[in-house]
Order: sequence, then structure tokens, then C-alpha cells
Amino acid sequence: MKKIFITVLLVGLAIFLSMGCITKQVWTDKVRGVPYQERILSFYNNKDEGKIIFIGEKYHYIFDKGTKEFTTFLEAKKGLKLKENHLGIYATTNRRDREKVEVSLNFEFKKSNLTQEQQSWLEGHNARFIRRPLPRKDGDDYDIPVIYAPEQMEIDGYVLNYHLLGKRYQATAEVNNHVVKLKNPINIEVVEFKVTDKKSTLYKVAMTPLSVTADAGLIIIGAGVAIIYAPFALANWAYESITK
Repeated sequence: MKKIFITVLLVGLAIFLSMGCITKQVWTDKVRGVPYQERILSFYNNKDEGKIIFIGEKYHYIFDKGTKEFTTFLEAKKGLKLKENHLGIYATTNRRDREKVEVSLNFEFKKSNLTQEQQSWLEGHNARFIRRPLPRKDGDDYDIPVIYAPEQMEIDGYVLNYHLLGKRYQATAEVNNHVVKLKNPINIEVVEFKVTDKKSTLYKVAMTPLSVTADAGLIIIGAGVAIIYAPFALANWAYESITK
């Protein structure tokens, strides 16, 4: 009876492991984060479809989650007078799927540089406050740690954060040579989680679905439908209207 149980157990385990090569390989492959440098050449979007595209030298990044709020923010770029030093970017691939990518975009604004209208817009769009303690009074003992109450803090600035999720694809020279390019490309660092075994067949990155039409219009092919993309407003913002 014991032998039968062991045999059944081994057979069951073999079936479970054979259910997918990816499952087996995830267990054996060592994954580590390796940063690479990316140069963003252009931005495209389709507002109706809720997609934003970052055209990089190495990869094309197509985001379809978190894009609505980010598009609304960029439509207010002139009123907020966005500058390059407002922006912070953190990008990473998914640990289990190299095609999946996510990016956090942080925009920080100093209150002293904002008009009342700009402050109202930020507060109405879920900006977080950056607070600092009010100046301490003469005679206070600076060696004693202080826990500040809310009334002892003042607003020093605002932070907006946008988190985009999507996929990345291998770039092609055909597309990159025809896109509407930024005046000043944006250099970012992307943390890529990859397997250390070069022979691994996991996490292959597909070729870009973007192609160029006869009139150099950029399209994305999906479900048999060609969707035309127009240059994103950010292409004009980055960086014609930016003061470095």
C-alpha cells in the first residue's frame, strides 16, 4: 500500500510539473534586477482607446492602465507651467513576465512658485501635500526631539503621482525613424528583472505591433483593426515649453 501511495505521488508530481514549461522554469531560474538605460524619443497616444505609447530606442512601451488620469494632467500642462525638474520617473519590468512594464511618474511642485489657481487645480486632482514644520520660536531647545502637531506644520508643496501599466516590445528602426521626435529626448533608467541563465527560453520580448503607413502615420494593429495614433501633447511639452 505504501509503494502504491509513493508511486501515485510521484506520477502526480510529474503531471503537475509537466503542466507548463514556464512553471518549471520559474522554479529553477534565478531572477535578478538589472538596470538598463533607455532613451525616449517620442510620445504617442490614443485618448479614445486609453493608450499611451513611449517610443524608446530599445523598446516601445504601450500603456493601457492608469492613462486616463495622466492624460487629464497633461492637458493642464500649460496652466501648471511644467518644468523638467518637476518630473521624476521610476520604471521596472515585471518579475515573471519581461513583456509587462510599469512606470511611476512623480511631479513635485513648490508652493511658493504656484499661483492660487494652480494650487486649486492640484488640490482638486488629489495632489498630496508636502508639509514642513513652522519656524521654531526663539528660546526653543533644539536638542530636544519634537513631534509636530498638524497646526505646527505648513504646506510647502504638492506631489502628483501616476502609475502606468502596460507592455513593452522590441523597437524597430522603421518606426523609430518616422515618429515625431522630441526636441530633447528623455533618458531614463529601467530596472529589468531577468533570468541569469542566458539559455533560458522564458520572458521573450515580442516585436513591436507598431508600423508605419505610406503617409508616415503611426498605427497599432490589434484584433484586425488599425488605430491611428496622433503625437501626444507631451511631445510639445517635452521640451519646447520647459525651462531648464
